[in-house]
Amino acid sequence: MPQTNILSFFSRPKQDPPVTPVQEQEVLETEHTPESLENQAEDNDNDQAHPQATNTSNTNETSSTKPKPSILSQVHDHLSSNNLSQPVTIPHLPHALIVPLSPSQLPSIQRLTSTTLPIRYSDSFFREPLNDTTLSQLTRVVLYSSEPVGWMRCRIEPASPTTTGAANQPQLHQIYIQALALLAPYRGLGLATLLLDTVLSTPIAKDESTVSVYAHVWEKNEDALEWYEKRGFYRVLLVQRYYRRLNPGGAWIVRKELH
Repeated sequence: MPQTNILSFFSRPKQDPPVTPVQEQEVLETEHTPESLENQAEDNDNDQAHPQATNTSNTNETSSTKPKPSILSQVHDHLSSNNLSQPVTIPHLPHALIVPLSPSQLPSIQRLTSTTLPIRYSDSFFREPLNDTTLSQLTRVVLYSSEPVGWMRCRIEPASPTTTGAANQPQLHQIYIQALALLAPYRGLGLATLLLDTVLSTPIAKDESTVSVYAHVWEKNEDALEWYEKRGFYRVLLVQRYYRRLNPGGAWIVRKELH
């Protein structure tokens, strides 16, 4: 995949988001696709499935487009009341909602992801959150005028000793960002930040045993790294030759401590 596509994800769109959904060819060609997903797609020898260099939202989300604290508080209140199946409204974007993944959205999500990434995901990657209560909490979709324009999928996994600082705490967990995609016309509105915050407001993320959230970011994607850093993530380790199709192929592990 051309490296310019990865970096282009973080440029501000030159138009306001359309009231009606955009067509497939307008999908941005970037996602958060770490090596593990490439491995899974190419030879199924690695069970990790993460998004490429970084498909978060763009780092050009200014103070005017980032979700304001009051909006994020509404997200926290909404999810803390166990309304996990209910949509999260966005006051400054009346056409937009953040909702759990549903079967009817799968075709659009699959098209969005396949157009965005040069990687083939198995059908199970998209369907698993529908049948797994844990994954369903960690998967959210952005609707605009009732059509999917982005999504985020995470998984929960045991926290490593390097994460917890102790090797004898197997009960601790961490969230891994597997996929985060957003169509180009909807960047710069704070939607990716709201996706992240919605996931981090779920009971799983709020549980005391969930100690951190992390992702992989292509080492040359400074805009993505800055996006994460502005949201409380820090660089942990540069993994060399993480991306097979990029040059250089290193990926930064970025992590945010929870609670």
